[in-house]
Amino acid sequence: AEVSGSSAGERPPCFTATGLEIANRTRRALESRLGATIVDEWTPGVTHLVTDTFRRTTKLMCAICVGARIVAPAYLDACLRAGRLLPEEGFALQDALCEAAFAKKHNLSAYSLPEALARARAQGPLLAGYSVHCTADVVGRAELQVLVEAAGGRWLKRPPAAAA
Repeated sequence: AEVSGSSAGERPPCFTATGLEIANRTRRALESRLGATIVDEWTPGVTHLVTDTFRRTTKLMCAICVGARIVAPAYLDACLRAGRLLPEEGFALQDALCEAAFAKKHNLSAYSLPEALARARAQGPLLAGYSVHCTADVVGRAELQVLVEAAGGRWLKRPPAAAA
């Protein structure tokens, strides 16, 4: 499911942030002037993630899973100045240094956030049609559930019944 961009007729913008906070004054202005929703936790309705750097957080990974717009904080100010939601292109997060570090840490030849987002938008949810269960002793289980669901998977509270 592709996340809507800025064109008319698409779902209303829903922002969340990772690694920074959206100031209360900015929140109120986005809500009143642009009809945006601002949430503190990841929800399926998030269309835009605001961040200042590429860091492996649950929100960033969820945003990648759904192909959300990942923008720099300056995007919010520009939208408020314009009085409308602007195209994201000039404000998309660009952090080649941290992307390269991520690739190196995970033994990848390279990693490109724009390519990952484009792939998610084109191919749809990675885990669509899959069900996932984790035992209670898995570290980070709550965050994993959020990620699985963002990737289109179904989270199982109990292990599936054994096949006969």
